[in-house]
Amino acid sequence: MIDPHKFPIARKWPAANPDILQLYSFPTPNGVKASIMLEEIGLPYEAHKVTLADADVKSPEFLSLNPNNKIPAIIDPNGPDGEPIGLFESGAILIYLAEKTGKLLGSNRSSGSRSSNG
Repeated sequence: MIDPHKFPIARKWPAANPDILQLYSFPTPNGVKASIMLEEIGLPYEAHKVTLADADVKSPEFLSLNPNNKIPAIIDPNGPDGEPIGLFESGAILIYLAEKTGKLLGSNRSSGSRSSNG
C-alpha cells in the first residue's frame, strides 16, 4: 500500500490501485523506457502523466520522489522485503525491474568484460 505520508507524490497523483506499481512519466524518449519495460515484462502498473511543466516536475509532491525533477519515477508498493520503494532515473528503474522479475537480464553481467576475436 502506498502511504501518502511516506510518498507525498500520491497526494497530487492518487493511485486508483495502490497495490500495483505506480509510474510517473511523460512520453519522451527517457519517459517511455520504463513503460516499455513494464509492458515487456508484464508487470501490472498504473501510469500517471507528469508533464514537463514546472507545475508538475518542480512540484513539492514530485520532488519528494525525484529531487532531480526529471521523469520517469516509480513507486513499487511490493519492493524489497515487501516494503514500498520509490525509484527515479530510467537506468535505475530498468535495472530494478529486470532484477525484480528476472526478465531481460543477460546471464553474463560482469562489468567491463568483452571478448575479442583478435
